[in-house]
Amino acid sequence: MTNAEQPIRVLAVDDDPMVLDLVRVMFKGAPDIVLVATASDGDEVIDAVTAYHPDVVLMDVQMRRLNGIDATAALTKRPHPPRVVILTTFDEKEYVPRAMDAGAVGFILKSAASKELYDAVRAAHAGESPMSARSAGHLRSGYLDGGGEGRREARRLLQGLSEREVEIARLVAAERTNPAIAAELFLSESTVKQHVATIQRKLGVEGRIGIAMVVVRAE
Repeated sequence: MTNAEQPIRVLAVDDDPMVLDLVRVMFKGAPDIVLVATASDGDEVIDAVTAYHPDVVLMDVQMRRLNGIDATAALTKRPHPPRVVILTTFDEKEYVPRAMDAGAVGFILKSAASKELYDAVRAAHAGESPMSARSAGHLRSGYLDGGGEGRREARRLLQGLSEREVEIARLVAAERTNPAIAAELFLSESTVKQHVATIQRKLGVEGRIGIAMVVVRAE
């Protein structure tokens, strides 16, 4: 991080004080990330965001007064919201598709190591969609359960893409990175990045997870 760059500002939301303490300790090891505030329930999120202007919010799911999904939905409806990454546990698979629909851009396990958490925050801040492998599986299974109506709608959306865009969308759903897609299709990374942005706009989705969601539903 250069002197001109600002650290990524993070708000952590969890009703377990031990989790918040752990997050505080973990972020002390990341020079380009600063934990600006914590909140202990979903109904504190809007005020905390207004006061501290985080770039990324790490959001718990199950909280006493307002759950993380409803808090995410309320937050992402505001102008210029921060990027929301959901903190999940192994037994919360049913929440992954719902959180995605609410506007979350990524999912990270609470048991993640420091580096994985750092990488998730950096990826979210960069406009990407960080997701643990287990959460990706939950997202896929959740959206495949959407039934025929969801499949028809997803296929209709994909029909609005060009052949090249469909090809790239499928590679995104296969969890290929932009450099990997560029190498496979003999394109520049900047061209792939432009295609991904256009695909998101045409599908009306947020991030690479949103693209994957539509592709998986259409299968």
